[in-house]
Amino acid sequence: MASPEAARLLRIARRDLKMARRLLDPDVEEASWGWAAQQCLEKTLKAWIHATGSKPPATHDIARLLLLLEQAGVETSELLPLRAFTSFAVQYRYDDEPEDLSLDRTGWCNRAEALIEQVQSLLG
Repeated sequence: MASPEAARLLRIARRDLKMARRLLDPDVEEASWGWAAQQCLEKTLKAWIHATGSKPPATHDIARLLLLLEQAGVETSELLPLRAFTSFAVQYRYDDEPEDLSLDRTGWCNRAEALIEQVQSLLG
């Protein structure tokens, strides 16, 4: 049986992804887009942790979430670039002049969507 909490987190991740897609306009600062993308990725990874039978911690640290998935037997090497989004959770939200990382917003949104679908397939 699929975890109700995992399903709930994926619904919220989709909402965050929808927001990130609305922030693709280059006039929107990367920090604002990155926060929405980070929230999407965080919730998706937490849903995946639920799908492994564990309870994720209350954290924004994507590296920590990836470590928990790895400890649960999930191959995470392809997911390691997601760690860059942790800085959008807090640091860039309170920085009045955050560094522009020039990320491919559309590419990352597409990758987040694929990750959501991957986790959804685990839930059945």
